[in-house]
Amino acid sequence: MQNRLMSTMDSNENMAEVSSVLRCGSSQAIEPSNTDSSKTNKRKRSEIWNHYCEERSREDLARMVILQEMPFTTVEHPAFQMFIRNLRPEFHIVSRTTLSSDCFKTYEKEKRRLEDLFKTNCGRISLTSDMWTSNQTLGYMCLTAHYITNDWKLKKHIINFKLVPSPHTGLVISDAIANCILSWNIEKRLGSITLDNLSANTVVATELQKQFRKDLLLDGKFFYVRCCAHILNLIVKDGLKVVEGAIHRIREAVKYIKSSQGRLELFMGIVKQFKMNGKKRICIDVPTRWNSTYLMLNDAIEFKDVFMRLVARDPNFDNAPTEEDWSQGIIICNFLKVFHLITEVFSQTKNPTANLYFYEIWRINMLLIEESRSQNAVVMMMALKMQEKFDKYWKECSHILAVGVVLDPRHKMNLIIYCFQTIHGNGDRASFEINKVREVLQTFYDNYAILYGTNVSLVQVDERVSTSQGGRHENRFMHGYKEFIHGVQVTQPSKSELETYLEEKVHPLEDQNFDILQYWKFNESKYPILSRMVRDILAIPVSTVASESAFSTAGRVLDDFRSSLSPNTVEVLICAQDWLRDSLPHLADIPPPHTKYKVEDYETVVDINTDD
Repeated sequence: MQNRLMSTMDSNENMAEVSSVLRCGSSQAIEPSNTDSSKTNKRKRSEIWNHYCEERSREDLARMVILQEMPFTTVEHPAFQMFIRNLRPEFHIVSRTTLSSDCFKTYEKEKRRLEDLFKTNCGRISLTSDMWTSNQTLGYMCLTAHYITNDWKLKKHIINFKLVPSPHTGLVISDAIANCILSWNIEKRLGSITLDNLSANTVVATELQKQFRKDLLLDGKFFYVRCCAHILNLIVKDGLKVVEGAIHRIREAVKYIKSSQGRLELFMGIVKQFKMNGKKRICIDVPTRWNSTYLMLNDAIEFKDVFMRLVARDPNFDNAPTEEDWSQGIIICNFLKVFHLITEVFSQTKNPTANLYFYEIWRINMLLIEESRSQNAVVMMMALKMQEKFDKYWKECSHILAVGVVLDPRHKMNLIIYCFQTIHGNGDRASFEINKVREVLQTFYDNYAILYGTNVSLVQVDERVSTSQGGRHENRFMHGYKEFIHGVQVTQPSKSELETYLEEKVHPLEDQNFDILQYWKFNESKYPILSRMVRDILAIPVSTVASESAFSTAGRVLDDFRSSLSPNTVEVLICAQDWLRDSLPHLADIPPPHTKYKVEDYETVVDINTDD
């Protein structure tokens, strides 16, 4: 029986016959009591085997290549071809050219799906844009769309990955973004654009605002949002300049023990003398990644006493950090810890809705205000230098971030009042800022009420009264009464949805399972106009960068594989991968390989293991 089965498989005869052989050949070994269920299971397997589709298999192959970032030449490798022949002999293995064509078809199919979603299943679309560089120094613009669907799911998709011709001026980049917007037909759905705090990007935002002004809310007054993570990078970078001497000496000390096996062994011996048991590490930072500087200081400070004793034990360790350097290192570390945690909030939150950011920015402001009055001269100088750059960002973005907080039912206006009064006291300045938030909030709502709100029309009244009276002959006699009802309903004062929302009790802060998107989904019918506004504002991103690059001041670099492809193919593969990952939830939290930096978080990590 086995020989007959193998013979049938090898000759590629009718697959229905193979299934029949499988059923007949295996039934002899089945106990009578299990015959029916076993036959049913084998029949199902046979049906699956017979439902083979060549076209679908080619689609799956293209999807796998896109998702795994495999080269098109994979299909020409002998090992892959052998695997396919053994797995499914009748599958026709395509050439690399055909595979490339299949990937382009997958891209077009997924693009049509996304276009349909933009037309019917989402609110306004907010954009982020950043630049990538290939290893051939070609500049690519990555444009990402952020939106909330009709069923209140926060989504983001890379919609374009375009080669941008040099020079990368504001006008050139704005033209590239505008062309992408028009190609997707989303100009009437534009919400905002978030860009790095570069002078060229100010030109980009201004030009886009001019071009699409008639389609933007409030004539684009809040269209341009500055990247918060980039601002924090610049603030921290300025602050670190004040203490770069101490940081440099601590960095050199770490490099010193790593430079030879003998020095590392001597260092490890001192660690054991201090009985510092357990697995620890000490790292050398990457200067362009300020978080690695924070982590380097945090690790090195733990070994402060070891470094101090190494000075006495090693006569060549002549440029060791001083006691003052270590004291400054501890101060810097404590200072940077807050920025490190807040940047993680901006870049690593799974659902980074706009209500999260105002409080974090306020925390930074309070920290800088407090430390600018510090008795420690170094801390005071750092804080003052950082505050100068921070004030400009806070002034430009605080109000739109504040509106996001008000739309969080756990806070409403309460957090706004508390934060501004904490900064400015209870005087006129605090009242001005609070009233400004109310004004911006009301202006937004009024705009949405005009776009989506409707009064009860005379026609609606006519239909309602006609139905209730039940006769067509009565319409003539009821005409005057219906006009009266219409006049009463139009002139009768009533509270707006915004007023009703603000007057209701806040949601308990203690609710650890609170989900703002689910809250507004549940209350959408209660606040039909306000919920539209909420959906658009909560989708506004305050950062252009993903968590892998949130701490970096360097540019993104395209990997070698993608750099070798044509610009059109690069866009197809990167966009299609992003869209396909959306349909595979288990991949959502795993960054695709092309987003990872070629340079790691640290230049070197030295493991300090004293366990026996």
